[in-house]
Amino acid sequence: MSDRIALRSLTFTGPGKAPASLTFGDKLTLIWGASNTGKSFTLKALDFMFGGSKALPEINERQGYDTAWLALTLPNEGNVTLSRALSGGAFSLHRGHVTASAYGETARTLQPKHDAVSDGNLSALLLTEVGLRGKEIATNLFGQKRPLSFRDLSRICLVDETSIQIERSPIEGGQRDAQTTERSVFRLLLTGWDDSAIVSVENPKTFNAAKQVRLEVIDDMIAGIEAAIQADYPDIDDLEDQFERLGKSIDGVSESFAILQTSIRNLIAEKQALARAIPNVASRLDELNLHIDRFEQLQEVYRSDVARLESLEEAGFLLSLSAERKCPLCGAAPGAQTHAHDLKNIALVRDAALVEISKIRRQSEDLSGTLATLRAEQALLESELPRLTGRLAALEADIARLTPQASQSQSDLRQIVAARDQAQRGLALLAQREDLTRRRDSYEGAKATPKADRPILAVAGSITYEFAQIVSGVLKQWGFPGDHHVSFDDETYDLKIDGKARIDNGKGVRAVTHAAFKVALLLFCRDKGLPHPGFLVLDTPLLTYRDPLKTPKFGELEDDERVLAATALKDRFFDHLASLDIDAQFIILENVDPPAGLETRAHLEFFSGGDGRKGLFPT
Repeated sequence: MSDRIALRSLTFTGPGKAPASLTFGDKLTLIWGASNTGKSFTLKALDFMFGGSKALPEINERQGYDTAWLALTLPNEGNVTLSRALSGGAFSLHRGHVTASAYGETARTLQPKHDAVSDGNLSALLLTEVGLRGKEIATNLFGQKRPLSFRDLSRICLVDETSIQIERSPIEGGQRDAQTTERSVFRLLLTGWDDSAIVSVENPKTFNAAKQVRLEVIDDMIAGIEAAIQADYPDIDDLEDQFERLGKSIDGVSESFAILQTSIRNLIAEKQALARAIPNVASRLDELNLHIDRFEQLQEVYRSDVARLESLEEAGFLLSLSAERKCPLCGAAPGAQTHAHDLKNIALVRDAALVEISKIRRQSEDLSGTLATLRAEQALLESELPRLTGRLAALEADIARLTPQASQSQSDLRQIVAARDQAQRGLALLAQREDLTRRRDSYEGAKATPKADRPILAVAGSITYEFAQIVSGVLKQWGFPGDHHVSFDDETYDLKIDGKARIDNGKGVRAVTHAAFKVALLLFCRDKGLPHPGFLVLDTPLLTYRDPLKTPKFGELEDDERVLAATALKDRFFDHLASLDIDAQFIILENVDPPAGLETRAHLEFFSGGDGRKGLFPT
């Protein structure tokens, strides 16, 4: 499969408008005819469809058209079509060669701006297709680089009417700050080597400007430090000794303050413990007093019960003694006496009283033991409570005495620390001043990278010589006047032809030689197997053969143009391009008539300006 980009057709569509389509041949295409028929617009449209950001001219003929479609054949993607709104913005990538979106198609969106790390942009796609993705190019003589964009190649592939005749190198666009970049692109095409291995150095102008700024900033900083030292540190020589003395004072005061803090914390902890213990002791003492009072009342009940039972038992005993005697009241004999209870019942009652007395006495004894225990605890707590209360008062007095001392010690510590910090800031200012002074001396003595150490961005002489010989061969094939001695000027990146700088010729000669330069570059790359987009669009390369009456804007022919116009170069130019057996595509936009028979070897599009196809857009 071919490794080039092949242009197949360019079409414009719009609602209710007949498509305006232009087809390109596989090898050579000539679009020729009258002026102001859309030839230059075609080139501008191609540039627009290859990622150009410049808006298309608002010519009357394009009114009503809103989309451009560029059909391509790519090395990897195959047949595709790029579509883009004529108002600009992103591209859509369609499969096949189409002029409308297929039903249900999900076209791939490609952004117009190059992004080296993303696949979603047109530049990355096209660079991948021609084998130049990921290449880097130098942007200045000091080796600073950026990723290659397909827009960098547009000046190589798309040559407009102004560029082809202007007095500058064919690879340069006239922007001085872009010159190194453009030359790097040319070097990449000639050698296949990019600038990724280059190590950049600093621009001397940038270096010196940055150096001056650094020195001014450092001087300002040093002046600020000097002012601060003079204002806050009159005794700057003794600052380090002050710092050491204050550090020792801080150690002593910190130790004293720590001891006071520890003592106060211990006293507070003991006070808190006492504050919890004293209410507990008082509560327990109240509880003991209540229990003792109740137990004493119970003991009194026990004594009363024992006395009552003893009286009952004594009465029963007496009754049992007098049961066999005469009644002391009436003198009745024992046998004649009548009782409600017999002696047996009295004995039972008496025994029961004795048992109850014994039980109550045991309970009384147990109660007495409990009372003794409670009274002992009562006595202990009654003596402990005043002691605890007294200790609490003593603790409060100690805390009240130590707290002012701790506060004073803390205040002293803060003052000493503040003084130490002030001294430390002064020492920091001195260290900063010393560091800035050292850096200033270093910057003052720094030198920019010498020219000899800059990266070499030139193309090897052997390569430019070989390229110049290809140009010479092209000019010879075209029948260009002279001896065809061509050399490459390393200073201007342009050609010298027979000892004369290319740009010193008339505009028509410059146009032809510019075209020879670009054709030779494509031939060189194909011969060496080097990456190249593979197509070349030239607008008015045969300007020499103009009719000054029909194209007055270009003026009368100059002497060297008249010499060239008298040759058969016009015919031989087309014959040569049509005969080239290389994988490349040439699209020529011209006003001149093609040589006879060219239609059999090339694809021709004629913009008549009248009958037939009037121009790019239908009328």
